[in-house]
Amino acid sequence: MSGRDDFGREEKAARNAALRNQIDDMLADLRKRTADIQDKQEAAAAQTFEASSDDGMVTVRVDATGTVQEVRLSDKAFERTNPEKLARTITSVVREASGIAQRNLQSTFSAEADVSNVPEVPGMPSLQGLINSGPLVEPPDPDAERARRRSEESQQGRAAAAPQVRSGPDDWDDDWENNRRGGRR
Repeated sequence: MSGRDDFGREEKAARNAALRNQIDDMLADLRKRTADIQDKQEAAAAQTFEASSDDGMVTVRVDATGTVQEVRLSDKAFERTNPEKLARTITSVVREASGIAQRNLQSTFSAEADVSNVPEVPGMPSLQGLINSGPLVEPPDPDAERARRRSEESQQGRAAAAPQVRSGPDDWDDDWENNRRGGRR
């Protein structure tokens, strides 16, 4: 019986050694992935992305997460358009730039979320079920945003309507004679 016990112990020791090697390999892979992610995070944090309207009136710069860092308007932006159209263009260019940044960030880190090559460990939960399969909110599609903006601009170009100027009561200078602040004259 002693031979069987020795064989059982040797088998258990071999299985334990194999499991330890597997765990050591997984830990080494985890350390490497963590270092890669940290390097990618630092590189991503330094990136900025720009998008501009076709006419060059609006340029937007965003960081890697799509947060607006700067909005630039050309000197002629207020001469060639009305406030409503300019606001729509700004919003569209912001969405385009944000979409570019967010899609870049997703593609940069998508490989890090792949756990298909991580071996399963008996008795441990699977990593496949722990990692979310996609973004919580789909980022804007930069190409679709630009196409939508171009379509709106071409439709408005065909209509060739003059910008609407709203005129209404301006109570700031209605009583300019009694206005001690000066008013417009």
